[in-house]
Parts: sequence; structure tokens; C-alpha cells
Amino acid sequence: MPQLPESARLWLDRAEIDYIGPFVKAWASFNAWYREASNQRRDADGLHFVKNRPNHVRSTIMPLIQPIRVDDNGNHLPDDESAQKFKLLIRDLHVRLDNFHIEVTKDDVLERISFRSVFLGREALTPQSIEFNRFHYHVDKASGKWKSSIWSIANTTQRKCDIEQDKYNIEELQNHPDFVTLSVTQRDKLLALYRLCNPRPMTDLFAARSEIITAGDIEFRCTAEHLFCALIEIIYAMRNALLHGELQPHEQAFQAYEPAYRIVMEFLKALRG
Repeated sequence: MPQLPESARLWLDRAEIDYIGPFVKAWASFNAWYREASNQRRDADGLHFVKNRPNHVRSTIMPLIQPIRVDDNGNHLPDDESAQKFKLLIRDLHVRLDNFHIEVTKDDVLERISFRSVFLGREALTPQSIEFNRFHYHVDKASGKWKSSIWSIANTTQRKCDIEQDKYNIEELQNHPDFVTLSVTQRDKLLALYRLCNPRPMTDLFAARSEIITAGDIEFRCTAEHLFCALIEIIYAMRNALLHGELQPHEQAFQAYEPAYRIVMEFLKALRG
């Protein structure tokens, strides 16, 4: 079996490009731009601006990640070269994140950085209420406490449950003694209402049934809007994993930062004009 001599191996090791440093520098530039453009100091506010307000990055990237188009005969129309190249970067990022689980802690909850489970924004606000089969179901957050209750419509003092939690936690709710004593239907109704109040709902970009966005051999099942927002959130999470010391020093983890770096550079190219 052919082998490199020690001196050649050492030079080869040094020839491997480490994208961690370039990624940090590229993100620093991107971060400085969105803080000034949004006039916001908090990253959450700046990223909200990038995802949801008119800006050069959004207007440049959105046309590159559009769903499959068809002609009058139903034949797929190919993407132009720039769209193909950018989608391949997203494809590479997804594959490398799939190959190695990069995990971060968010509000004391361990989350994996992935297009299969990404936070795109809050979809529902509290309180949430419904009436079903003579009972009123209610979930709210007040004074820093999560409160889930069921009471009789006819007699408000007749209450099936009053559950109070310090944090939103589905497992804790399901294990609460008041929840366990409910009927199956009542548990299902209250749990469904509780899920609507999730302050951090996660979205699987491969789970929708409508639009298809092709990226090489990968098919995302989502809108271009969702894919763009997910891209921003995922790369920001990768930045946090790195700077907060949560990234495991593993070769496969480092590999994910190459397409992430190249994607951020595409953001910056949009700003150069």
C-alpha cells in the first residue's frame, strides 16, 4: 500500500484549509452590516430585519432559491447557473450537518443544528382558548408562569385542572398529576392548545407537501421564504456553537463550516454591489 513519507504527510496536513477562521471573519462583516442596516444592537432584531425586511441580501438570495418551475407543457425549467451554484452550497451544508450532529443549548434545551428541525419564528401568541363538550380549555403565560386550565362552561368553579409551570415544557405538562387524570380526549385537546403556544416551534423543511426546491440531489419541501429564513438561523446557530465553545473539535464538524463560509460570502457579495 503506497504511503506518504513523514515530511510529505506533515506538508499535506498543513495544506488542508481550515474554514473556521474565514467563517468567523465573514460572519463578523455580515454582523456589522445588519446591525447598522437594521439600527439594532440585539442579534435577534438584526436577523429579523435580514429575514423579513427589504434589504440587499434578501433581494439577491431569494431569486436563487425558488421552487421548481415548469413550462406550459409541464416540463421542469432549469435554474440559471448562479442559482444552481448557490443551491449546491445549501445542499452541501445540509449533507454535512446530517453527517455530524452539531448541537447547541437554547433556553436549557439541547437542539441539533439541522434543516430537519429549525426555528423559523413564532406562529402563535398566548393566550389560546377553545370550548369543547361543555368545557373551556385555556393556555396562557402570565407573570412569567405558564398556566393550562380546563373548567366547566356552565360553572366556572368546577375545574378539571389548573397546571402551572415555570417554563414551557410538554413532557413536564404530560407528567403533571392533573394532566394524567384527564380523559384521553381532554388530554389531546389541552395538549393541542398547548402546542399552539410553543414559543419556539421547530419546522422540518422536508415535511411539507406543496413546493419543491431542488438543491443538487436534495429536495427541500418548503417555500423559498422558509428556506431563506432557515439558512440565516442555521448559520447563526453555527456561529454560536463556535463562539460559545459548544462545537466539538471533530473533522466532520469543521467540514460543515466550508459551505457555511461560502454562503456568508455570497451574502457579502450582494452587499458589495
